[in-house]
Amino acid sequence: MNGISARTLIITTSMSSQTQSVQLLLESFPQRPFDQKLLHELVGKEVEKFQDKSSADNVKSQWEFLLKNEVFTLAVTEGSALKCDSTLYYDGLRDRLDLVLTFTEHDVCETTFPFTVLQDLLETQTITSCSQIFSWIESSASRLTKDMVPQKGKALILLRTLNDLLRRLSKMGSTTIFCGRILTFLSGVFPLGERSGVNLRGEYGPMWEGVKDIEKWEHMETVKGPEDSQKMEVDGGKKESADSKDKDGRSELCRDVLWLMSFSGFYTTFWSLQLPFSRPPLFAFPNTFGEFKDAVDKVLPVIKEATTKERAMMGNRGTSGVNSNLKRKREPELGEASNNSEYFFAKFLTSSDLLNLEIADTHFRRQVLFQLLILLHHLLSFTKVAKTVWSTPRNRSLQMDFTLESADAQWVHDTITKASAELRSTAPNGPTFTDTVNVILDREKNWVKWKNDLCAPFDREPWSAEVGGRKVGMEEATREVRLKRKEGPEPWKWNLGSESLTEIWEMGYRDLSDLQNPFQPGDVKDFVKKVKQEDARIDMRRKQLMKNAERLAQARAKAVALQESTARQETPAPASTLAEPPKVEPPAASFSALLSAPSVSSSPLHPSLPPKPCSSPVKSFLETGASSPARPPITLAPPPSTIAAPTPTPTPAAASAPETSSITAPLPAASLTDDQIARYEENRQRWSWLALRTARDQYLQHFGKIGTGDVVLLANEIEVEKERDKNQKTQKAEEMAHILSLQRVLVTGGAGYIGSHVIYALQQTRRYKVISVDNYHNSFPASLTRVAQIARDTLPENPSEAEKESTEIDAFQCDLTSPEQIKGIFGRYDKGGIWGVIHIAAYKAVGESVEIPLTYYANNVAATVSLLQTMSDFDCTRIVYSSSATVYGTPPVIPIPETTRLKADSPYGKTKVMSEMIIDDLCHAEPNRWCAISLRYFNPAGAHPSGLIGEDPRGRPGNLLPLLAHMAIGRVDDATLKVFGNDYPTPDGTCVRDYLHVLDLASGHLLALDALAPESTIFNNCPDDARYKAYNLGKGKGMSVLQIVEAMRKATGFDFKYEVIGRRQVYSSPMVIMPCLPILNSRGDVPDLTADPALAERELGFKAPQPLEVMCRDLWNWQSMNPQGYTQQ
Repeated sequence: MNGISARTLIITTSMSSQTQSVQLLLESFPQRPFDQKLLHELVGKEVEKFQDKSSADNVKSQWEFLLKNEVFTLAVTEGSALKCDSTLYYDGLRDRLDLVLTFTEHDVCETTFPFTVLQDLLETQTITSCSQIFSWIESSASRLTKDMVPQKGKALILLRTLNDLLRRLSKMGSTTIFCGRILTFLSGVFPLGERSGVNLRGEYGPMWEGVKDIEKWEHMETVKGPEDSQKMEVDGGKKESADSKDKDGRSELCRDVLWLMSFSGFYTTFWSLQLPFSRPPLFAFPNTFGEFKDAVDKVLPVIKEATTKERAMMGNRGTSGVNSNLKRKREPELGEASNNSEYFFAKFLTSSDLLNLEIADTHFRRQVLFQLLILLHHLLSFTKVAKTVWSTPRNRSLQMDFTLESADAQWVHDTITKASAELRSTAPNGPTFTDTVNVILDREKNWVKWKNDLCAPFDREPWSAEVGGRKVGMEEATREVRLKRKEGPEPWKWNLGSESLTEIWEMGYRDLSDLQNPFQPGDVKDFVKKVKQEDARIDMRRKQLMKNAERLAQARAKAVALQESTARQETPAPASTLAEPPKVEPPAASFSALLSAPSVSSSPLHPSLPPKPCSSPVKSFLETGASSPARPPITLAPPPSTIAAPTPTPTPAAASAPETSSITAPLPAASLTDDQIARYEENRQRWSWLALRTARDQYLQHFGKIGTGDVVLLANEIEVEKERDKNQKTQKAEEMAHILSLQRVLVTGGAGYIGSHVIYALQQTRRYKVISVDNYHNSFPASLTRVAQIARDTLPENPSEAEKESTEIDAFQCDLTSPEQIKGIFGRYDKGGIWGVIHIAAYKAVGESVEIPLTYYANNVAATVSLLQTMSDFDCTRIVYSSSATVYGTPPVIPIPETTRLKADSPYGKTKVMSEMIIDDLCHAEPNRWCAISLRYFNPAGAHPSGLIGEDPRGRPGNLLPLLAHMAIGRVDDATLKVFGNDYPTPDGTCVRDYLHVLDLASGHLLALDALAPESTIFNNCPDDARYKAYNLGKGKGMSVLQIVEAMRKATGFDFKYEVIGRRQVYSSPMVIMPCLPILNSRGDVPDLTADPALAERELGFKAPQPLEVMCRDLWNWQSMNPQGYTQQ
């Protein structure tokens, strides 16, 4: 007993000493950054103190206990420590971890001891602290992984620790960077083909428990202990108190049991898919695949319908700015960890009441489709062909007694195609999301294949190349290339660094002032004048020299004659002897000097010009100068020729012995020269050089036409070019004037069905510049792009600029209810810049106007008033108003003339009546300024024959013809057309309406706009000074509902089914499908609405020649070419 006590005392004493050593080390810990050798020496001293005091195992266990205790004693203070100063806390953790690692390196702790400490520490810390600890792991990676053997010892602990951390991070938000750091660390520590982290068994997560069990469990939890329930309150209501829940628990449980007993339908079917999602081996049971197949076939159509509704709603919300996310989401907190180790299914966040809301969420549908695609691709690996590839007794990763038959495999392929297409149609960025999913699934196949092959190594051999018949490494293969790079570069061909700098230097520029004050030349023709002046001076000087030479020759001849006469008188010569004439010497040396001037040769000045003047004047301007075309090149005078000159008449005594004397003849004027002429020649060459220097930058293209520096010819070429440019500018000015002569016409609602065809009619005249204004509430900007393309395609050959300009549309997105936006558009073109307005934009749904009349009055009436006010401010006083036949209400006379009283029944029709009255009053108030025409048309139909533009309403069509086209193309789900009543007083009992082709209607707008021109005479028969008229546009012949259906059947080949039901009691026309509207009368729709277009035909020249068959043909051509309308691309 005493021995045991003594041993215990020794151990306790040693333990206390080691504790003091650890505390001493922490107190004397070096300040960061520090040299690891210093810490290594301090720890070594402390370790040596206890080597012989106890057994090695006891000392080792004591050190491990004390070090781990120090780490976790500090770790438990994380919450309070981070509130004060996180730096002190994290520095303390790093110090203790450094001690743990250093003691391990001294072999006084197990090699796995640092990793077990890290594993436990990471489990106790928050995500933020884990990031700091992992930073220490990264910095100490080389020491931690020293002598680490894969798949053994500390390697497995490290791998397990980091995988657990990754699993924990996967449940958090905003941890992508942290996860990337961990994966990067793992890829650097473990080999690429390391199998330690591969789940070769292929285990799955926890099994789905089923809908009913979970619902029952939730209700049981509510009864047993409501304080333990953590269900999310989606409705946002306050939690009930525990007492009230306990009080009503039994009654609620009874209701829940009854509900569970009656619970069935889509809710159960939808969530039943989670069972095969979570446990694929269940397909080994016989009925699992059949049930899974039935459930998928039921769920996919619902998801598709939800996506279709969402896309339709997004179109409506796009202009109103309503947020498309209807579900309130819970934002995850950074660093939040889940205490539940099991998989957290989405089922725990929903109920049967919220399933529709969940399916309406794009992210929820994408998650379900993604799960489905993963499972379907997994099932394809169990076909007979696929199983023969991977099935092996050695691999248990995919063992499952299941084989996918060929028929079922075809269903799987079809379902994958449907699910992928549905995933691609989701918004936003559905195609991008689908492509990402496909990439993930393809890479997953490669991962599964590698896993099936039992993780075969895939290390690649080092790079090598074949040189001289043998394989060599990279260093030897690239030796010659690397040696060549070490060689010096070739001499640079530009002495001063660059071509431009070298050229400037060679041209004689030596100072910065030469570049700062460059030569400022004049025009070429100015230098030509200077050249001609120098030519004139040279001519004058040579004429003067010629006169001087002639006088000199005459004086010399006189002197010779006088000398001969004197000689004959003093010593007469014998008669038989001929006197030899003496040679005449030049009396003066100055004349010979005139002939001794150096020659001046000419050489081309382009394309390489001489250096800057004054750098070497003689060489520059005498040796390389150019001769003017006005004069021949200056050359050295030829040597004087000696010719016989007549002598004076001899005396009779000497007549028998005539004498000749040799004299120097005068030189031609062009060959005479002296110093003064040389200076003039130099000046002429200087002006020629300056002329060429000036023209080089602007007229270099003419240098090839002027021979050897002929500046006069160059000046002529420049003048010809200027004249040509002047003519081109004049032509362009005329074209611009013609462009400006295009009358600007503003079309409101230009992107709509009628507006786009009206713009087409305007552009075909090549007389108007169209300005489109639209808020795209029920239209698409693409229609404007297409109608402009039609106009460009129909341009004639070699169109003028005005014709090209007429094809361009100035498009503005504008809300007519905003006066400031309207003024901004008119302000772009100044006062009088817009010639006229065609006002088409309006809300037009009759039934909708009954439900929201204030919106219709604001948009249709108030917006018209704002538009008219802005037009008046900017002197735009011509308007064509697009009205409607609804202004007549129930007409007393058929066909309906313009004189019929205006008595609209719906708010929409009343807005048209009010707008017409406002325009009429304005024209009466200012008859000298305003002129206006209202067009009351009935039912436009058809489309442009090209199929590029047509009717594409947002949402369900409200008119009969586009509805039939959508039924034939498959854009609506209705299989049967409902016809409201067949007992009307019409030929076949159905309602009759007046239809006209939309292009005929567009031509009517164009005729009305032309009628507003000053030279028009249509207002001459008005009863007063006001220039306002209203016209009906129609065919004057109605078609019944059944006639329309039959015509569309012939045009489309589609067998329309229709069902005749009772008369409806609504405001709208029989072509508008608007249920749930207020009752107008019990008699149903107006039986017949047919226009009388006689007045428009007589005064405007309006015609509507296109028959119903052409309307249906063009409509079907548009719909078949654009199944999804303008949004198909």
